[in-house]
Amino acid sequence: MEDRVAIIREISKRLFISLVVLLAIAGGLLAASRYIEGFVASDPLLTIIVGAVGGFVGMQRRLKQFSDADLVLIRTSWVYTILAPLVGGVLAFLLYILFMSGLLAGDLFPKFQLDTNPDHSESLFVIFDTHGQYQDYAKLVFWCFLAGYSEHFVIDIISQFEKKATHDKGK
Repeated sequence: MEDRVAIIREISKRLFISLVVLLAIAGGLLAASRYIEGFVASDPLLTIIVGAVGGFVGMQRRLKQFSDADLVLIRTSWVYTILAPLVGGVLAFLLYILFMSGLLAGDLFPKFQLDTNPDHSESLFVIFDTHGQYQDYAKLVFWCFLAGYSEHFVIDIISQFEKKATHDKGK
């Protein structure tokens, strides 16, 4: 029993160290996105960072439920330690893309408008050059955290699109 507690404590330290490193890198990237001309990726970075933080929190919360073998695997591999937060960041970004596309819309979800800044009209990443109300950013942070915290949430949304596309194709 004490070994299990020691393993969870060690994994928790790894998660904390990884989270601090992520936040330090994120702070630098967000500062760069604000002050470097033409670097307009602050919203996507925000989504990935918040999704990863949700992944860290979700993993920390589930540690006591993992099997002993899973705990040993996570403890012995930094890759497995950061895998859930990494997946959380990717899923949060995918959710952001669904919001931007309008495929996932409604009062509960954020709405963003494309900036009309002519300097970015030639950019491949023009979809990231958007603005919204403060409520939209609050909604975005909430949904991206949830995407990282509960990977099944976004996977279920994707499954709904897959079912609809398969159904529509059969018609």
